[in-house]
Amino acid sequence: MLIRKSQTLLALGLGLVLTAGLATAAYLLHRAGAEGIARALFWQNTLLQSLIPLHNIGTLEKPVYEGTPLNYLAFLATFPIGFIVYSVIAYVGLSRRTHNDT
Repeated sequence: MLIRKSQTLLALGLGLVLTAGLATAAYLLHRAGAEGIARALFWQNTLLQSLIPLHNIGTLEKPVYEGTPLNYLAFLATFPIGFIVYSVIAYVGLSRRTHNDT
């Protein structure tokens, strides 16, 4: 029981560190001009933003796309999604490692 509780806490901590670390790395890479790598690292934001339609406020020849409040909400939702996904992956990995050690 104690091992499972410590595994859960460790997995939650790893999920938090991975989410924050990859978001920071994606931000810094984006600022450095590596947009493709930044999008891959911050995949959850890329996924959610692609689901929200943008509105063209420019012309057909020179489109300018405007975001909406939904884009902001999608950005905020990327952090809990990353936290949950990375925590689950960490928990599964820790469980397999513990299971193989016994």
